[in-house]
Amino acid sequence: FNGYYAIAIYRDEVIAWTYFFIDKKFSFQGILFGIYERLYRMFPIKLNTAFISAPIAEYNIFRVKNEYLEYEDFLVGELIEAVVGFVKQKKVSMIIVRDQIKQYTSKYIKNNFTHFHFMPGTIINLQCNHECDSRCNITCEHGCDCFNTYLSGLKKKWRGNIRNKINRQNKDLVVEVIPASQLSEKQNERCYSLYLQTIEKQHLKHEYLSETYFSACAQNLDDRCKMLIAHINENIIGFAQLLENSDSVINVRMGMDYSCAKEFQLYYHLLYENIRYSLRKKKKYLYTSQTCYRPKLEVGAQLLPLHTYIRLCNPILNKIIGKIIIKNCSCYSELIESDNPTKVLEQYKLSS
Repeated sequence: FNGYYAIAIYRDEVIAWTYFFIDKKFSFQGILFGIYERLYRMFPIKLNTAFISAPIAEYNIFRVKNEYLEYEDFLVGELIEAVVGFVKQKKVSMIIVRDQIKQYTSKYIKNNFTHFHFMPGTIINLQCNHECDSRCNITCEHGCDCFNTYLSGLKKKWRGNIRNKINRQNKDLVVEVIPASQLSEKQNERCYSLYLQTIEKQHLKHEYLSETYFSACAQNLDDRCKMLIAHINENIIGFAQLLENSDSVINVRMGMDYSCAKEFQLYYHLLYENIRYSLRKKKKYLYTSQTCYRPKLEVGAQLLPLHTYIRLCNPILNKIIGKIIIKNCSCYSELIESDNPTKVLEQYKLSS
């Protein structure tokens, strides 16, 4: 896809910006179900679509300088209006403002976009259940007693389940966090092949990444990008890509070898080490992305409401498609209220 920046300038100073990209082959696969899904399978539609938000961030915000935050809704509306004018010239059929943590009240968005909820994200608040042990520091290999302290704040039945999995971890399985820049080209290729296994297994399809994605992240994101690697005798069988900010860690992408994922309980051990690492680095939040809700809730995650906005450039189709999408995304409120979102997703034929 082709990426662009939209920037707002006031008195020769950039005061707000966002990123957007155009995907020429976006499809509705994984969003529709029932009669709409059957029709889509018979008559697949791929649209030239503009996504307003950065593809590497799991949950997006528009960047606004602190002194201009009181004008945020106005600036967001102006930026989106500018993007809409630009992408129309590129013959874009649909515009999506996706995965926003906060709901915007911009008049321009209200008047021109359909607002809906789809897949909530997940967030682990590392401040609530954890007081850092006095012995713990950034160089601590295992977080001292921090992880055990964190576990003690969870529900008893979940805490016992987690400790049981940890105690039964295969002794040959090594899970560690490595700076992305330290991975070889061959290791990046292996991670990409595991990413493909995972995305092919999902019913809900995200954008396909290029073969050079992981190596490009390592080159351009420096120390901010880490790779959480699971390996047996130096053979990588699972990974999670981590984006590290000043007070948070974002689990951006994952991949696993499904021929042995269940045997080694890869998903769980990657998740546990992700929490350990975030505690060691004294982060406030860990964002653990969409889907696979049950394991995340067990380790103390909370569902994070996300806001999405959609607009088709054809006004007639905009009304029709907008209603269909909102109807098909009606499971949102049930997801937020349920103790077992996975069952809700299965009910709506969406795989977790």
